[in-house]
Amino acid sequence: MAIPEFPSTPLTPSQFMGSFLPAVLAEFNVPDNLYELDEMVGVHLTGKGGGEWRVTLKEGEIAVATGSREEATVTLVQDVEDWRGALWEGRGGPVGRYAARLFTPRTAEIVESIGGRAGAARAALGPLRDLDALFAVVIAEDEAGDWTLQLKLGPGPIPTEPDTTITLCVADAEAMLAGELGALEAFMAGRIQVDGDVGLMMQVQGILMQAARGDPANSP
Repeated sequence: MAIPEFPSTPLTPSQFMGSFLPAVLAEFNVPDNLYELDEMVGVHLTGKGGGEWRVTLKEGEIAVATGSREEATVTLVQDVEDWRGALWEGRGGPVGRYAARLFTPRTAEIVESIGGRAGAARAALGPLRDLDALFAVVIAEDEAGDWTLQLKLGPGPIPTEPDTTITLCVADAEAMLAGELGALEAFMAGRIQVDGDVGLMMQVQGILMQAARGDPANSP
């Protein structure tokens, strides 16, 4: 069976998470070095048509189910309109594009690429889980308004307000992705606004950098 074509018109979250995404995930094999992982990723969509889902990886099997994500290591938290905007309207700049890839037929490629960096994945998941915080990224779009993506790090209920919010415009997000603007340079110039716990942002960055340094795939 071929991987399903991405729907040209928007689906409801229930249709997407209940039928399309499971069909995509069923069409590829989990890399051998991910068989040891026993992890849950949550999806929590708010607003009309929203709901809660969990994606589990255990013994080489990936499953999508409706229900509580409170045990998830990481949970994507988003308004339905922003979720739909990234998938079908190209909103959110590079952050939106990356988030959209998690729900498209290229999901298989992403999981396979994680398999190639399994050591880094294992090294990062535990410390991220222990942070127990809500981290938000806001992309300011001139005409469409703000586009927001939040990540709940660690299990437990989702707080009503994020611990840390990073806000930047689409142009600066694109420049950072292209390597034309450094994160520290943008922060010092006031082009990145950080509200709340600045230390959390530094912790997340440190965990990801440390995990990457310890990954054999990144060794000379």
